[in-house]
Amino acid sequence: MALNMQGPESIKFQDQQALSGRSLTSIPNGSLVRGVVLEVKGDGYIVEIWGQRMFAVSSLNLAVGDRFTGIWDSTSMPPVLKLKPEELSSYERLNGNERAIVNALIERQLPVTDDLVKKLSSFLVKSGLDLDKLPMLVELYARGMPLDESYVKVLFWYFNLTDDQIKRYFGSVREKLKNNRDMENVLQSDREEGLYARSLALLSRPLKDVIYPYHFIPLRFCLKDGENIRVWVTSQETPKKVIRLIFHFEGVNVGLIEGELVFDANSYGVTLRSKSEEVTALLSRDLPSLAAALSELPIKLAYINLGQIRDFKETMYFGFEAKA
Repeated sequence: MALNMQGPESIKFQDQQALSGRSLTSIPNGSLVRGVVLEVKGDGYIVEIWGQRMFAVSSLNLAVGDRFTGIWDSTSMPPVLKLKPEELSSYERLNGNERAIVNALIERQLPVTDDLVKKLSSFLVKSGLDLDKLPMLVELYARGMPLDESYVKVLFWYFNLTDDQIKRYFGSVREKLKNNRDMENVLQSDREEGLYARSLALLSRPLKDVIYPYHFIPLRFCLKDGENIRVWVTSQETPKKVIRLIFHFEGVNVGLIEGELVFDANSYGVTLRSKSEEVTALLSRDLPSLAAALSELPIKLAYINLGQIRDFKETMYFGFEAKA
């Protein structure tokens, strides 16, 4: 549903060094980017764009969870996110493939540049791939991997697996590794469990500078009790290398549980989140024993936290138009 409403002409960003320690200039000038409001702070907002948290002021009253799309202009300091319709009009002249590429990138909060759109469009045409393979191309790009047609086909096969197939292939791979089969042999197998293992190898490559990875394809495993678990791997390269593992699983009588492990070179931290305060209270009772067990690992445990899962609204400001 599209609603005409008065929107901001621009959103201005202040220096966000205290928030993330990263440079605003890492976002390419002229990129079409998507952001989300994380927090209302004073007369402005803490927002996230392309893996960066920063302080912003806007002429429109925004709420936590609101999403907005515009053109990033870093020719001035602080940078400005341009939302005027005439500034976004060039994206209305794209052909069908190019428009689909822009939408696929924006959905995943990746910056859009002319060069990137042309690169992905050219690959689609040369390889003869259908648009339904486009999400797999974006997966490879977001991980800094080569745009390879064989990778696209493996990921497309994996993307369409059912939970029962995941359970079967994961069990098969686990049994082969238990029986002293080398992982390299499993990866090279022409059988379907080999395809599954190669898919996991591709998706284990970290998504670069992505904070909320839930629009990307997760690694899918099966726990001993038959429950499926989904895992996303992301990385932040600057100011220092940090790897994040985020996992989701549905616990018996507790609903969705989200875990986040954050690793740097010397230590790691753990955060567990649930959908309700009651489940968080249950988790807190076992926190001391969990912390004691994790402290036995060779790498230093820096922290262990509890929290609640936040649901972001799918409201998006695009120029003067809000889509909900």
